[in-house]
Amino acid sequence: MTVIIPTRERADVFASALRTVVAQDYVNLEILVSDNYSGDATEEIARSTGDPRVRYVNTGRRLSMSHNWEFALSQVTDGWVTIVGDDDGLLPGSLQAVADLIQMTGTLSVQSATCRYKWPGNKGRKYGRLRIPTKQGHEVRDSKIWMSRVLRGDAAYAELPMLYTGGYTSMDVLHELKRKTGVFYKSCVPDVYSGFAIASLIPNYAYSHVPFAIGGTSKHSIGVDHFSMGKKIQEAPSLKFSQEDNIPFHKDVPLTRNGEYPPSLQAAVFESYLQTACLRKDGPYESCERQLEVILASASLGDEQLAAWGADFADMHNLDYNRIRSRARFTRLRQKLEAIPVNLFRRINRRTIGSPHNPIENVYEASLVAAAALDRAKKD
Repeated sequence: MTVIIPTRERADVFASALRTVVAQDYVNLEILVSDNYSGDATEEIARSTGDPRVRYVNTGRRLSMSHNWEFALSQVTDGWVTIVGDDDGLLPGSLQAVADLIQMTGTLSVQSATCRYKWPGNKGRKYGRLRIPTKQGHEVRDSKIWMSRVLRGDAAYAELPMLYTGGYTSMDVLHELKRKTGVFYKSCVPDVYSGFAIASLIPNYAYSHVPFAIGGTSKHSIGVDHFSMGKKIQEAPSLKFSQEDNIPFHKDVPLTRNGEYPPSLQAAVFESYLQTACLRKDGPYESCERQLEVILASASLGDEQLAAWGADFADMHNLDYNRIRSRARFTRLRQKLEAIPVNLFRRINRRTIGSPHNPIENVYEASLVAAAALDRAKKD
C-alpha cells in the first residue's frame, strides 16, 4: 500500500501529518512525499524520519495542485494507494483496518468517514478542536446511486470513493482511468474529480462509518478559504491556487466575471461530473438546468457573486434564470427540512474535543485523541 503526501511549503503542518503515517505498523507500506518544489524545510523533515518506508520525490519545478498529484501518482505502479493532505492525518492502525475491509468486501475502492480537526489559529482560535464521528460498521454502496445523491445536493462529494484523505483505491482502477482519458486528473479540483472518476469506473465501493483519517483545516486550506464568505487577502490560499497554471474549468461551467472559480462547492461537483462524462455509458444523467437549481439552492443567501455567476451560467445554456432561481428557494427549504433528522443523528453520534484547558496542538496529537475516543465508543 502506498500513502502519498503531496505538499508545497507547508512544513509547519506537514511534519505532524507525516508523523501520523510513519506511526502506522502496516508491514507492506511505502510513504511517498511529493514535494512541489518547496523552499522551506519540507525535504529535511521528510528525510529526518530515518524510516526506510519514506520515499521523497521533488517535482523539480512549481506545479499546480492537480499536476503535482498527477506527478505523484505516476510514481506508483501497483497495489493500493491513498493521498493524504499535508495538514491531514491517519488514525493509528488505520491501514490494517483498510486492508481488512478490502478483504471482507472484495471491492476495488474504500472510502471512510473522517474526523475533522481545526488547527490552532483557525478562525482566531488559539487551540485545536477535533470532531469525531462515532457511528460503527460499514456498507457496500452502489456507485450510480451515490453519484446521483451528490449531484442532487443530498450528499457530500466526500461520500464518493475519492482518492483523498480517508479514500483508498486499487491502482488497477487508476490505470484503467488513465488508459481511458490519458491522465489521472482532468480537473483543477482533484479530490472531487477523483470521486466521480472512480465511481464511474466501478459498480460499487466499500464505505466505513468508522473513520480511517482526519481531515485538517489550517491556514493553508484552499477549499475552506475559497468557499468562505470572507474577503480574500492577497496571500490567501485560494487566490494563489486560482492564479496557478492549472487545468482549465470545463467549457460548460463559466468562471466568475472577475475570472475566478465560482465560489460554490456544488459548482465544482458539477464540473467534475462533466469532466468524467466520457467514463459513463448509462448515467447518471444530469441537466445544466437542474444543476444550476441545486447550485443556487446550496448557496448562502445574499451571495451576490454567485448570483451573478448563475445568471451567466443561465445565459450560456439558454436557461430561464429567474424561474430556476425561484425553484432553488424551494429546493433549499426542502434540503433544510430533510437535513434536520440527519444532523440530529450526527450530533448524537459524534464527540467534539478541544478547549483552552484541553488543547490539541497538531494533527498527530489529534490522531491519538481520536483513536482513544473511538475505542471508548466501540466499547460503549
